[in-house]
Amino acid sequence: MQQMNEGHVLTCTVTECGFNNNEACHAPNINVGGIHPTCDTFTTQNVQESPMEMPDVAVCNVVDCKFNQSNDCAAPGITVAHHSGHADCLTYRESA
Repeated sequence: MQQMNEGHVLTCTVTECGFNNNEACHAPNINVGGIHPTCDTFTTQNVQESPMEMPDVAVCNVVDCKFNQSNDCAAPGITVAHHSGHADCLTYRESA
């Protein structure tokens, strides 16, 4: 069970994403990729905004991230931004 604010999208600077409104993510939840911490929920299509202000990471498939606990994100909150031409979870940290 996630504690308050764990795995929430705190900010997203990928303004061309259809879920982005003033650097706030309005997706119902997001998924983060497998080998690379890509935001798999990114879309350039216009979408209906969710009333949620801070969506959760529904699934994190980046097994080598120190915040990944059985595909749940235990980070105190995440930031999504551009990385190499795509949207990434910048909170990703390689596990020791």
